[in-house]
Amino acid sequence: MRFHRNTIWLVPLLFILTFPLWSPPIGRFLTPRGGFDPDLNKKPPDTHNFAMKTVKILQNQDGRRTALIRAEQAYTAVDDNEILILEQVDADLFDENDNITRILAREGKYGMTSKILTLTGEVVVNKKIDNQFLYTDLLHYHSEQRTINCPGKTRLKNEDAEIDGGSFDYDIKTEQYVIGKRVKCFIKGFSEP
Repeated sequence: MRFHRNTIWLVPLLFILTFPLWSPPIGRFLTPRGGFDPDLNKKPPDTHNFAMKTVKILQNQDGRRTALIRAEQAYTAVDDNEILILEQVDADLFDENDNITRILAREGKYGMTSKILTLTGEVVVNKKIDNQFLYTDLLHYHSEQRTINCPGKTRLKNEDAEIDGGSFDYDIKTEQYVIGKRVKCFIKGFSEP
């Protein structure tokens, strides 16, 4: 037993000393055959891009429903997986009293990390409780701040007034809006002095 225990260290020594003898045939055996395919070194195509039909995005804040965004089709952007491209957008925004503001647009982008909805193409906003309509070509909805921003030309209409402006900002929480740049206002039943 004592002899066997003392000689066990000879096994690794034998492998080290005989390395030049067994290394070439083992190395040839383990060498890959067939050459190198340069296409294997390329980055694989992005598998996260997808397309969906009939999409619904539900947003909640502090345990309350704040927005429901629907689209006929959605897909991720080619260069950025954090942006969702939407077609034929129909969105409902809810205020503190669950009153609905409906927004329709031909196209939109939704930043999944920034939670900003950008709508373009014949955007129509309908605040149902006041029967007000807003028409614009570009609208940004910031769901974290609960604000709407229209940096371009806007038209605000209701039964008694029509206001054209160069920009529009609306805070859903306070229900206050600011119409900026050049403003033109037509009010029914109001006569000039």
